[in-house]
Amino acid sequence: MIRIARVLLLLLLLLAMPGGAGLAAAQETKRLEPVVVTATKTETPAGELGASVSVVTEDELRAYQYATVEEALRRVPGVEVRRSGSLGKTSSITIRGANANQVQVLVDGVRVKSTTTGQAELADISPDLIERIEVIRGPQSTLYGADAIGGVINIITKKGRGPFAASVEQQAGSYDTYASRATLGGSWRLLDYSLAGSRLESNGQFRNDDSTQEALNGRLGLALPLDSRLDFTLRWNRSETGLPVKFLSTNFGPLPIVPVIDVNNRQSSETSVLGLSGRTRPVPWWESEVRLGRYENLLWFIDLPDPADSCPFGAPCEFPSRIRVERREAEWLNHLHVGTWSTSSVGLEYRHEEGDNRSSTPFAARGWTRSAFFQQQFRVLDRLFMSAGVRVEDNSIFGTSTTERGSLAYVVKAWGTRLRGGAGSGFRAPTFNEQFFPGFSDPTLKPEESFSWEAGVDQKLWENRLRLGLTYFQTSYENLIALVTTATFPFVRGVNAGRSRAAGIEWSVEADLLDTLTASVNYTYTDTETLATDRPFPREPRHRWNVALTWEPVRTLRLFAQVHAVTRQFESRAAGYNRGHTRVDIGGSWRLLERWRGVQSLDLTARVQNLLDEGYAEVRGFPALGINGLVGLRAAF
Repeated sequence: MIRIARVLLLLLLLLAMPGGAGLAAAQETKRLEPVVVTATKTETPAGELGASVSVVTEDELRAYQYATVEEALRRVPGVEVRRSGSLGKTSSITIRGANANQVQVLVDGVRVKSTTTGQAELADISPDLIERIEVIRGPQSTLYGADAIGGVINIITKKGRGPFAASVEQQAGSYDTYASRATLGGSWRLLDYSLAGSRLESNGQFRNDDSTQEALNGRLGLALPLDSRLDFTLRWNRSETGLPVKFLSTNFGPLPIVPVIDVNNRQSSETSVLGLSGRTRPVPWWESEVRLGRYENLLWFIDLPDPADSCPFGAPCEFPSRIRVERREAEWLNHLHVGTWSTSSVGLEYRHEEGDNRSSTPFAARGWTRSAFFQQQFRVLDRLFMSAGVRVEDNSIFGTSTTERGSLAYVVKAWGTRLRGGAGSGFRAPTFNEQFFPGFSDPTLKPEESFSWEAGVDQKLWENRLRLGLTYFQTSYENLIALVTTATFPFVRGVNAGRSRAAGIEWSVEADLLDTLTASVNYTYTDTETLATDRPFPREPRHRWNVALTWEPVRTLRLFAQVHAVTRQFESRAAGYNRGHTRVDIGGSWRLLERWRGVQSLDLTARVQNLLDEGYAEVRGFPALGINGLVGLRAAF
């Protein structure tokens, strides 16, 4: 804590250099309250929601020079991101102690989680063409079915607006890192369009630690009569990554802190996400929407034998595999509005999922899910906002599950106060790997079940220049699926670990100290326990801090500093704890040209991560990068 305080003091002194002292007295800052669609599946101001909501905007993605989506999510309260090594390596996310299998990730409403692992690979989602990222914390199974125990992350792509516009960006940095991006978009009569392409490559810090990611993203929209609209979205990504950490050897056990390098372990991944949606509101009281989605991922893994390290277990320590997963889904929503005080929503959904693993341990799996949900929202005197819903989901393997959720928010506008709270149930069905993977699966596994509740208060002060938030949350789990070690390949298997719990506090402070200087701090305390073993959840820190400062000393210059700190995390009984760390990032952008001939703007951008060059690993045995930076130019036309 002393070290964190010293870092914060240093950042404040840097941002308070001469140039800021002569700024004009603070004036009221007009901030538009974000409109969120993920929490209710209808456009709703965030202030009317009983759920805990955070929105990462397009302006934040651009201002902080995030190279990946995972970096943009680190600042969100209650969210923990873990990357297994350097840039491009596998990344997972937890919310309030709920693991990556229990967090639903969407792109424009389409699920992007693997049907085999049950996780969304954040490294395969490029930050291009994103309008905003909505993060809903707490159980959302009523609206999104299985795998939404901890919350939902919805990545919403940007649609074209106005006359034709384009941009190009080129960055270069340490570890032979290069990033290239290009976008274009606009609208013509009833048609709007946007397109983006990018390439990100890096050599990493070890031999065979390189990664390359290529992405293409597009969106096409058509406005129709009767307040109707059609939208088509496409996101394609291909990545090739070296996996330098050798995780199976003659010294099988906890991964060493200093890794043993594997020089020929490679992985390739190709992902496509397609979405087609149609919406109409022919009369004020009825709104209908149909959404079709398709997610497909092809994953290739190959590791040639290493002569210096034989396998003592009588099983293939190193083997090639090809895994293909696909999900097709369809949803029909209807919203019935009664004036401004009532909205009733009814939804029907169908999903078909496939997983095909061709390796030395092959298996194939298929399954479908049918579901229906109902949600009722009431708005009373523009002060009291209530919602409640129920979902019935029928799975071809596990049968029928029912989940419920209710929430409310009460606003005292004269005081700038909002009281909110909610409670709900959730469940997660075992993944295809947990059901069918030879040697790892257990067909008798039961689905995980949960019940969560939260209560919080938000306060605005100083003419909305100071914004405070405080939330208490608690979740209890039944049949939580955990991993135990075995003596045969693949040396672990999933079991129902019985009852578990998670509880904690989130608080946040955001202040406009000056018209050009904004500071924010958020803190999350998470206490978790698996009751059968009296152990905390693996890799979940108890304390988590995020600090950010942004400063615009002149209109053409924007600077920022960020601090992300976590305490130690329990890894396993054999490995013990992974130590905590504090990461400091700085950067900014400087506008070099504006409205010069055909160039609308030319910006110089820079971002330095891990400024203090701290040695740490977000996942034990997979060292993170030391100090590293990216510098580039971004031109808009």
